[in-house]
Amino acid sequence: MSSEFKLKSIVRSNIWNLQPYSSARSEFDLYGSGKNNLTLLDANENPKGDLNRYPDPMQSLIKEELAKQKNLPANQIFVGNGSDEAIDLLYRIFCEPGKDRVITCPPTYGMYEVSAAINNIEVVKIDLGKSFELDLDGIMKSAAFTNAKLLWICSPNNPTGNALLKADLKHDWQAQNYTRGGMMDMPFAPEFEAEMLNNQRKLDQLFGAFKGIVVVDEAYHDFTEHISFINRLEDYPNLVVLQTMSKAYGLAGARVGFAFASPEIIELFNRTKPPYNVNELSQRAVLEALLQTEKTENEIKEIVINREFLAAHLNSFDFIKKVYPSEANFLLAQVDQATDVYNYLRDNDVIIRNRSSQIADTLRFTVGTRRECEEVIKTLRTFKKN
Repeated sequence: MSSEFKLKSIVRSNIWNLQPYSSARSEFDLYGSGKNNLTLLDANENPKGDLNRYPDPMQSLIKEELAKQKNLPANQIFVGNGSDEAIDLLYRIFCEPGKDRVITCPPTYGMYEVSAAINNIEVVKIDLGKSFELDLDGIMKSAAFTNAKLLWICSPNNPTGNALLKADLKHDWQAQNYTRGGMMDMPFAPEFEAEMLNNQRKLDQLFGAFKGIVVVDEAYHDFTEHISFINRLEDYPNLVVLQTMSKAYGLAGARVGFAFASPEIIELFNRTKPPYNVNELSQRAVLEALLQTEKTENEIKEIVINREFLAAHLNSFDFIKKVYPSEANFLLAQVDQATDVYNYLRDNDVIIRNRSSQIADTLRFTVGTRRECEEVIKTLRTFKKN
């Protein structure tokens, strides 16, 4: 990893010098385990009611639990109002409106570009390859690579479902063999060892040469077998990893997401965010969900099984030309008369997503319960091409 990365040089000067708002509840260490029975007369609250108090501005209990589960210090965790808040804050912290630019790799999550437009930031697009692979050479050879402030990589990618960037193939090899009854220290196959070394070389080149922030959005990471990029934060100081409670944890309605990065970058997030950015109800729901690890693991397994079930049945229809491999909780399919199929499903009360505006003739199917998957299949069986 290059030693040339200088955080201060890429942060907006007004943010670097910003004196954040000091709320009543940020002036004292009131939160976290063991902080009870305090007489709170500092924030002009109504003394009665279940939600009469302002929420913990730093989400201390959530960070305590995440720190245990992710095996990193709490000061490397930001908790936001959905991942969308973290995305917006990255623009606010690092990008000067009307001056700076960022790199995206379409087709990908649309909010990277929408947030750029809101913040008046130029977007340079380096398209994925024919198999939706990340074009690392194209990214690094782009003129924008030398001065872009942010590089957005969604992995597994939305809407394609495939992993674009892998943090550590050695870990993937060991985990795969261990789960199949092998030993953790099984020797690598020669061809895999070459792939592993090449992957590491490319990561070092990418992170070492890029002077801005590489953002790896892992919203769908729970549905993969790959190690998280959280495990590479010590190796790459310009890395920010995003995760969310919206997918595997079933809390899309709570609107809570996370950013993981160096303590210095997280401090900038905390300095720039609104004082009470995550409400009390959401904080309670998130903490409860994080503690129910067995329930979450079982639901992830169920979704993965249903994903394979749905993929097999989608492949049986002659008007569905291809179902792309997925490591997420959805499937992307190439479909003849995709818009007609989409409209037919909609008219029969089955709502999916038409992604043809991003990738020609494609539909995206979220993996639901087995009953919901069967309802999709049942409805598709009645579709007749004109």
